[in-house]
Amino acid sequence: MAQAQEIRVLCFGASITAGWYNSGLQRHPYAIRLKDRLRKALPSYNVEVDIDGQSGDRVVGGEYLSRLEPYFNVIGGKKGKIDWLVFQAGGNDLLSGEEPAAICEAMKKLWQISLQGSTKVMALTVTDTEDQRPETRESYTKLNEMIKSYQQEGFFVADVFSKIRYSEMSEEMRKIVWDDGLHFKPAGYDMMGDVVADRLLEVLKAAWIP
Repeated sequence: MAQAQEIRVLCFGASITAGWYNSGLQRHPYAIRLKDRLRKALPSYNVEVDIDGQSGDRVVGGEYLSRLEPYFNVIGGKKGKIDWLVFQAGGNDLLSGEEPAAICEAMKKLWQISLQGSTKVMALTVTDTEDQRPETRESYTKLNEMIKSYQQEGFFVADVFSKIRYSEMSEEMRKIVWDDGLHFKPAGYDMMGDVVADRLLEVLKAAWIP
């Protein structure tokens, strides 16, 4: 019997990628739903989804770089070939007062490292927050627009910000989806996994179907 083809996905980011909730005492990463969706949609493939999420990490200052480089600093990466890097960053940088342009420039360097080989990148927009102050909205919008406007072969975007909006949910729904106004509860992380899965499957099917 022929060995099943493998698709290896690495979900890379900070606390939201780690699935942080209940003050960090519990985890429910969006990768759980993502893996389930991919395995059901691609039964002839061996789908593996790994998680590398570190709470508080920022792209400006090199914290992401020191974690990402080991995956790509030798042919195939020290930790094995990665077909898709699902990448989210920027939220902690915005909270630290960094400018969207500086954050995006730091992201681009990481994306370019990842795209040097056969890995493709699915960048996620920064997820929404309960902070609806105009200056916060402006910084989030600027950074997310920069992420969505970036173009390079093998680079794609899943817009989780527009799909899971705090401001557009009822108070009842917010209690189900959001944990602390920044992180999600398991239901919110599952919604995020669905957004990523929908986009990734859309790209894969477009590549496979003439």
